[in-house]
Amino acid sequence: MDVELIEAAGDATVKAYDAFAREYAEARATVPDSVRTLVEAFVAGLPAGARVLEIGSGPGRDALLLEQLGVRVRRTDVSQGFVTMLRDEGYDADVLDSLHDDLFSPEGRYDGVWASACLLHVERADLPTVLARLAEVSVDGALLHVGMKEGDGESWSTHGCVAAPRHFVYWREEPLRAALSDAGWQVEALTRSEGHSDDHWLEVRARRVDPA
Repeated sequence: MDVELIEAAGDATVKAYDAFAREYAEARATVPDSVRTLVEAFVAGLPAGARVLEIGSGPGRDALLLEQLGVRVRRTDVSQGFVTMLRDEGYDADVLDSLHDDLFSPEGRYDGVWASACLLHVERADLPTVLARLAEVSVDGALLHVGMKEGDGESWSTHGCVAAPRHFVYWREEPLRAALSDAGWQVEALTRSEGHSDDHWLEVRARRVDPA
C-alpha cells in the first residue's frame, strides 16, 4: 500500500469512529470477564500507584477499571469523537496519534502502556516504530498490553456497531513477538481469545527491557 493509500485508510478509520462514537460506547459499556481478567493480570504486574498511558481509550471503559484497581491513567485516542465524549463526561483526555505525536508526559515516563484493540489499525510497516516509541516513553521494567486480531493480511470491515469502513491489519504470533522484541519488549504472556463476529485475538503482555 503506497503512502497516499495508507494515509487515506487511517483517515477513514478515524472518521468511522468519530461518526459512531456513541454507538460504539453503548455496545462496549460492559466489561467482559475475559477483558477483566486481562486488566487484572496487567495491574498485578505494576507497582503501586502506577502511571499508565492508554492508547485507544475509546469511550473509557478499560480506563475506569484500571483506575478502580489503583492505577493512574492518561486517556488518549486518535479519534476526536471519543476524546470529546470523555471530556464531556469530566475526564482529562488527549487526541494522540501514537505514530506521529509526542508521547512524553511532564510527569515522566510511564510504568505501563495499555493498548487494547487499537494498534490493529496501525499499518504493518509502522507497528515496529509505534512499539519503539512506546518503549521510549516507558520506564525500564514497564508493562505493555497489546490486543491484536489474529490472521493474515489486512482488510476493510463494517462489522458490529460501526457502520462505516474501518481498516484492520492482522498478525500471527511469531511476527508479533519479533516486532515486540525488536522494539525492546519481552513477551511475558500470550493468550488467544474469541471476540465479536468470531474474531480471533492475540492478547500479549510484555515487559520493557533495556538493551544489554
